[in-house]
Amino acid sequence: MIKHAAVCAAFATLTALLASCTAEVDHTGSGARLGPEPILDPPQFTWTYHPASGGNDEYYDGTLEVGEATFTINGDTLTTRAYRQAGGEYSIPAPTITMVPGNKYVLHFHNLLPYETASTEHNVFKDPNIANIHTHGLHISGETPSDDVTRAFPGGFGGDFVYDIPADHMGGTYWYHAHHHGSTYLQVSGGMFGQLIIDDGNDGLPSNVAAMGERQVIVGYLDPGAAGTGGDTLMSGTLAPSWTVNGTIGGVMTVPGNEWLHWRVLLADRDASPRTLGIGAGCEVALLARDGVWRTEAPLALSSGEITLTGASRADLAVRCTSSSSITVNNNAVASVAVAGTGVSAPHPYGSAGAPSTWQAVRPGYLRDLRGVSAVNTESVRMGARTVNGGKFDHDVATLTLPANDVQEWSISGAARHPFHLHVYHMQALGCSGYEDGEYYDVIASNCSVRFDLSSATSTPYEGRTIMHCHILEHEDQGAMGWLDVTTGSGAAPPPTFPVDSGATFGALYPLGAAPVCGDMTCNGTEDQCSCAGDCGTPPGVEALCTDGVDEDCDGNVDCDDSDCSADAACATPFCGDLNCDAGEDSCSCPGDCGAPPSTETMMCTGGADEDCDGDVDCADADCGADAACSTTCGNGTCDAGEDCSSCSDCAGVTSGRPTNRYCCGDGTAQSAEGDGSICDGNY
Repeated sequence: MIKHAAVCAAFATLTALLASCTAEVDHTGSGARLGPEPILDPPQFTWTYHPASGGNDEYYDGTLEVGEATFTINGDTLTTRAYRQAGGEYSIPAPTITMVPGNKYVLHFHNLLPYETASTEHNVFKDPNIANIHTHGLHISGETPSDDVTRAFPGGFGGDFVYDIPADHMGGTYWYHAHHHGSTYLQVSGGMFGQLIIDDGNDGLPSNVAAMGERQVIVGYLDPGAAGTGGDTLMSGTLAPSWTVNGTIGGVMTVPGNEWLHWRVLLADRDASPRTLGIGAGCEVALLARDGVWRTEAPLALSSGEITLTGASRADLAVRCTSSSSITVNNNAVASVAVAGTGVSAPHPYGSAGAPSTWQAVRPGYLRDLRGVSAVNTESVRMGARTVNGGKFDHDVATLTLPANDVQEWSISGAARHPFHLHVYHMQALGCSGYEDGEYYDVIASNCSVRFDLSSATSTPYEGRTIMHCHILEHEDQGAMGWLDVTTGSGAAPPPTFPVDSGATFGALYPLGAAPVCGDMTCNGTEDQCSCAGDCGTPPGVEALCTDGVDEDCDGNVDCDDSDCSADAACATPFCGDLNCDAGEDSCSCPGDCGAPPSTETMMCTGGADEDCDGDVDCADADCGADAACSTTCGNGTCDAGEDCSSCSDCAGVTSGRPTNRYCCGDGTAQSAEGDGSICDGNY
């Protein structure tokens, strides 16, 4: 459950606190503000509910946009690409998206950046204005229309994602970020990331844990030094590379005194090398979950107030502050914590109030303890600076292909320098340095073995593409990415489908000038009178035009095939495009009426016809190279050039043809080339 009310009272003291400060900060560019900026939770993404009725499915939908935005942070400017909910303001971090297990969500993704043609190069920095979204850590399909990061959208285009959140999905803290191969490093460096929360109301948390107020703490690294990457001409400004907390530099987060709060912490960095996140001595800290998975036993007291995270990891922390404190990354302060008032004491992270005690959340089957499983499939994955298993990313060639039959044990090497991230499946750590043995993570920065359940008998695997890559995004863009192909027919779940909704149209890709929703009172490019009469008007009663290839009256008959056109002059004379293969037309001159030609000269190689319409006829076509009729060998049944009736029985009885090909013309006597090119005998 997502809770904010418990901390709202703490903000009542902000006016007095800010009035005592002097540093100028303006996060939005709308004007100067005195004092360190208050750290507030990011804006919240809102979903629109569509109930099931009249044969329609129940689902939720909302629109996420990406476009150009300029921010003023701590007096410096940054022009960049950022996310926003349609109708809202661009923000860094992006709006927090919350979803509930068991629900279907349709995310309309719209790219408002300028259009650019996609580069045909591979494993290079490219396509700065082509964008998409990856739901990092979610246990959902990696195929279209779900979390398929190989699908991306140029400026002026959009598409719809479907997220079927399993009913048993682990509640927790996840995140989303840009993931178009070639521009991921640039766009994440510029702030295209946000927190994603799966509601934990079904995880069996103790009531006192569930009652803790929550704060969303996104510690993000903005790196304007990525400007220019891949042809970028947009990112600019005076901001130096900086750590931010909820979009502020040196901001202050105000909390109630002596009250346990649930901090949902995300460390978002284009370089996923491990960092030490610290909370100062004024606060008590305990660890509840890592990477969106509750610990096997929670909580774990962090006496030092520190935890090591990669730049793609999350930590759910219980934090209680009694005095002013700080938030640090590698011992460098990035924000302050101020205490205001006295909080409530009942919520706490332990199993019982008297003495600290642990508890266990309800875990789904796909996160069961695999350490006791004896029968496993073993694979090796070797991470390189720009490669996975020695090869660069190939969209069409899988790194591994496996059925959904076995628990997997993968030996990961090279990850200490190139942190390994596997989409869709969390990995159970086995002897990984810096990681708790037996706990689950979605990014591993250690050379070790990991396990995950890919058996449809005991887990919920998904068929098709599962991306794996180095989460140092500069490396990923340049080739350090691969994919696992989970075979169909082995019990894995197929990709989700769009909901049934008679009043809406969904699509994998569409121009934004043609919104795909029937019923928005606009006749868009993907709609017409037949598919959406409500937006485009009632169709006419007859076929209005008989040569435009359009079924105006929506009766299923087009142009001259419609009886309405029987008296039209255009239908009286055969023409290419009337859907009839008329005399004088063939597949070369009118494939629309006569059918597409074959790809090769397949019918015959001696008929004098150009079947595949490539300009080469019979033996002149390379497709006929193996045909016996095109052989020049004696015995092929054809009197070829260089043969005569004395040397080859193929020429016996041949009395016609050009003398250059026929040397025995009429009299049965071998003679040199004769005649004028059409007759023989004595005219040479």
